[in-house]
Amino acid sequence: MGIRSETASDLMDKASRCTREALAEQILWLIRLRWIAVGSIIAACLMGTYVFPVLTNATPIYICAGLLLLSNILYLAAATRPVSRSSRKDIALAMIQVETDLVLLTAVLHFSGGLTNPFFLLYVIPMIIATIILPRSMSYAAGLTAIVLFGLLAVSELNGGAWLGYYPLKFSAVGGLWSNRVYVLGAFTAFVCTVVLVQHLTRVVIARMTAKELEAARNNDVLQAVISAMAEGLIFVNSDAGVAICNPAAKLWKKNGSTSLNDTSIDDFLPALAGHMKVLLSDADKAANWTERIEFDTDAPDRRHIEVKSGPVVGINGQRLGYVILGQDLTEHRKLAKDLLERTEEVTEINEMLKMSRVEMAQREKMVAIGQMATGIAHEIGNPLASISSVAQYLARKTTVHEQKEQLLTIQYHVDRISAILKRMLGLSRPATSEYRWTDVNSLIDNTLSLINFDRRAQSVTIENSAGADLPMLWLNPQHLEQVFINIFINALDAMNAKDAEQEHNLKITTRCRNDVVEIRVTDTGVGMKPEVCKRAFESFFTTKEIGKGTGLGLFISYNLITEVDGTIKLESELGKGTTVIIRIPLRPRKNLIAGDDE
Repeated sequence: MGIRSETASDLMDKASRCTREALAEQILWLIRLRWIAVGSIIAACLMGTYVFPVLTNATPIYICAGLLLLSNILYLAAATRPVSRSSRKDIALAMIQVETDLVLLTAVLHFSGGLTNPFFLLYVIPMIIATIILPRSMSYAAGLTAIVLFGLLAVSELNGGAWLGYYPLKFSAVGGLWSNRVYVLGAFTAFVCTVVLVQHLTRVVIARMTAKELEAARNNDVLQAVISAMAEGLIFVNSDAGVAICNPAAKLWKKNGSTSLNDTSIDDFLPALAGHMKVLLSDADKAANWTERIEFDTDAPDRRHIEVKSGPVVGINGQRLGYVILGQDLTEHRKLAKDLLERTEEVTEINEMLKMSRVEMAQREKMVAIGQMATGIAHEIGNPLASISSVAQYLARKTTVHEQKEQLLTIQYHVDRISAILKRMLGLSRPATSEYRWTDVNSLIDNTLSLINFDRRAQSVTIENSAGADLPMLWLNPQHLEQVFINIFINALDAMNAKDAEQEHNLKITTRCRNDVVEIRVTDTGVGMKPEVCKRAFESFFTTKEIGKGTGLGLFISYNLITEVDGTIKLESELGKGTTVIIRIPLRPRKNLIAGDDE
């Protein structure tokens, strides 16, 4: 707005105030007024010639009316032509129309008595129209044109029409013009027309301004409703450091979560946001198209994480009006991102466990193959052992030498021991069956421990088996329970071997019966487990062992086998001190396990 006197600046200022549609409507309105003006000129000529014969020569006036009609047709064609035009061209067309109207009005007044014609007051009408339609500088130019043309008429009157000719009205000069009834009637008519037209044009202007104000008010209400309904927070800070707009979402960014609707200042907001606003207002050298981001957390209790973007608002004249700050609540987004990261980590962990399980399964397949080979070997070894046992027994009966008899009995003892080991191996390698039978838990523990004793991990472990006296038999599948014991004993050996070898390692097994429930406790002095690890110990594929040393299926399978007989299994562990596995199996009569016994 620094160069207000230039036409281009005024033109752009006018174009910014009026939309393209409003300007086109005003031009059409001016064309409609011109049709009325053409008809009024022709009607006045007819009355001045035949009703009140005051015109000396009406022909030039008819020519002026024809020129006005022709120009109006051209204006109408230009205004309604379906070609996109800019507001600059529309304003130029309106300026040409106003200037042409002034020239033709001056010509009509000149050929109808000059300044003695009372209708010279009609100069006011084009001025009002120019003020409504044209930019300020162009309306001033139109006023200057009216003044110059009126001055030419005055000079021509002073010189008696020497320059432009003289076309006086046929009034009686006796008593002056105002004593002539026709002149008085004409002056009165001109005054009435001027008053009516000025009132009409004024009302048109007021109606247009009122409509624009109502439209602006409606647009403002719609804008306020949209801003208030936004889920994002919006703040507008003007250049005077005042908060002009602050929607309900942005009010949550105030100190202590206040949502007061009172006047808001910058200092009412959280320190991080208030500081950001002050930095924006203090730095006026930044470009008009820059944006800036900050993040902050709201106050408790409902703590939210907010990200805001801010940028300047620049007027049409390039002046910075203030800054708009738009914020988005990223709390849920961050929660989802965190959950997604956790899920990704879980999936990665499961993938690693699957890789470990594949390695373990491959190892198990090898062990199965070795077990099958060992079963065959055990069968093959059994035959020679039977022969050795028979020969040893025969020689022991025949010999009379005490020393030889003792040696043969030693051979027989170890052969029997080898045979017992082979029998247990063959029993363990047999496929599991669903056969339930009455089972002595203590004997099953003894048999399992006899196999575990040959494991190298058991060499440094002291095993204490405290069998409960008069422990009742249980109706279950012994192979399943034996599998549970093997899994638990091997886990205990691994846990104790993971500790310092210099420490004493003890494995204690106790059994007892209480309230018709058999309880088996297996306690080790291994590394123990954290509470969170202990909670997940019975999950499938969950293991804390290294790759290739565990699949995470041992305790999972044991849990399922125990629950199959309505039993329970749980862990009690303390990190660095050891773990106790507690198995409880209820006593149930045979008829409760075998369908059809009661029928």
